[in-house]
Amino acid sequence: MIRTSLFLSFALLLTACGGPAPESAPAPSKSTAITASEARKVTTLEATATTFDHFFTVQGNVETDRLAQVFPMTQGTVLRIRVQEGQTVQKGQVLMELDNEAVARNQDELDTRLTLAKDVLARQERLWEQGIGTEVQLLEARTNVKALEESIAAFTEQVDFGKVTAPFAGTVDRIFAKEGGMASPMQPVARVMDLNDMYVRAKVSDHYVGKVKAGQRVDITMAGRDTLTSAISRVGRYIEPANRTFEVVVPVPENTDLLPNEFAALHINDLHLDSAISLPSSLILQNREGLDFVYTIQGGKAVRQPVQIGPSAENRVLIIEGVVPGMTIIDRGAGQVVEGEAVQAMR
Repeated sequence: MIRTSLFLSFALLLTACGGPAPESAPAPSKSTAITASEARKVTTLEATATTFDHFFTVQGNVETDRLAQVFPMTQGTVLRIRVQEGQTVQKGQVLMELDNEAVARNQDELDTRLTLAKDVLARQERLWEQGIGTEVQLLEARTNVKALEESIAAFTEQVDFGKVTAPFAGTVDRIFAKEGGMASPMQPVARVMDLNDMYVRAKVSDHYVGKVKAGQRVDITMAGRDTLTSAISRVGRYIEPANRTFEVVVPVPENTDLLPNEFAALHINDLHLDSAISLPSSLILQNREGLDFVYTIQGGKAVRQPVQIGPSAENRVLIIEGVVPGMTIIDRGAGQVVEGEAVQAMR
């Protein structure tokens, strides 16, 4: 109690002895003008009309119709293989020969019988001209000659079956048969392919029906390969009910190193505009209502400019409405400014 009284007395003494209290500093006026140094620094870009391309990507498989497993037409021992793996061949070129000696011997026998039959026919015709013999004997001789000629033709074809030939011009990719081994019509002896006529077949969601058409540009990409540019050659007219997709076929340019059954990504150009305005996607903002806008500068202040956007491609968004060529758009700093804030564009 005594300490409290002493403290109060000491405080009153200091107040009585001190001078007048200093006047407080005046509060800054709210109407004070904002100097250039206080304005938010931003950078700007000018909206310009350029080409705009939109792509969507699907996965496809490299295929070719000129890929054939070669089967022999008859069974026999492989006598000679005339080509090597990787060798270029022409259509009809002999790849290997099979042992069909038994067929050849039968053909020699038929040739001998045909010679005799023709001689008999000639004799019968001379006798018939002389009024000797019957018509039945003459007809039998002619029938015998014709039957032997047909048999020889069939055996000649069987002899040709012993020669395995290329079904088309291309490259011998693989030889399965070995010299001295058995060949059968049930097993392939070689594989021939032509890599100059390949294409990529892919399945596209039915969401793009009507947007994908023949002739549209397609970029073909593979891991570790250069990008190839082609165009859609065919669009399927049937939707698979199991996965709701339709097929597209894209030819592969010639003289490429793609291989059959290789996976490839198709970037299909479903929208191309020769003149359109697009902006970096980072500049497109949204208000609380979910409406899109960008910031422009008017009278030294940031002003919201409502926009209608379209698809995006390569981090740029197509502007359908709201921006015209020549309009100044806030670039760096667009995410920090607010409506009506003083801004200064930096070079």
